Amino acid sequence: MKSCFTTELERAGRNPGLKLRGRFHIEHIRNGEVIHREDITNGITVEGKNFLLNVGFHGGAGPAKITVWYIGLIDNSGFGALDETDDYDDIDQAGNDWDEWPDYTDANNGDSAVTRPEWSEGAASNKQITTDTPQAIYDVVVAGDGDTVYGVFIVGGPNSQTKSDHISGSPPNILWSTAAFGSPITVATSDQLKITYTIST
Repeated sequence: MKSCFTTELERAGRNPGLKLRGRFHIEHIRNGEVIHREDITNGITVEGKNFLLNVGFHGGAGPAKITVWYIGLIDNSGFGALDETDDYDDIDQAGNDWDEWPDYTDANNGDSAVTRPEWSEGAASNKQITTDTPQAIYDVVVAGDGDTVYGVFIVGGPNSQTKSDHISGSPPNILWSTAAFGSPITVATSDQLKITYTIST
């Protein structure tokens, strides 16, 4: 259903359609040198879109605003597919056709082995919001040596900082988006992955 505002603009030959676009910038670092970098676009989940609409427009007892978001990594092992119906409750479960890759420490959180790195976003400007500082940094540990990472995802909510957490909860935890690397990335012990995320319209 179109709003009257949209219809009038289309009659005038202008379409103001709001299209959210998410982009990840990835750097793969080995022995202090960047050996690979790329930019990839994300797919925003149905769960993420519903959350955005409820928080932005729904006047009832909808979900509360999420103030901190985290970036996780997708394992190439056992990977099947990414789908817009993927949700937080099915991370590492049968509902999503992929699992989280956990074999890193969170460099920005005291090298924690149990947390996903935070997406430290700045305020919106010029129709976009992007990483402020620092980037999300993943230090590969021995258990991850030789593993292959398929892609990335973004989550938010009260439990979402914890790796492999998949409890929907109340207030809810949300899987906002997922993205695949151009080709899966094979990592070695002490490699780093650095990730920046930008949403624009």
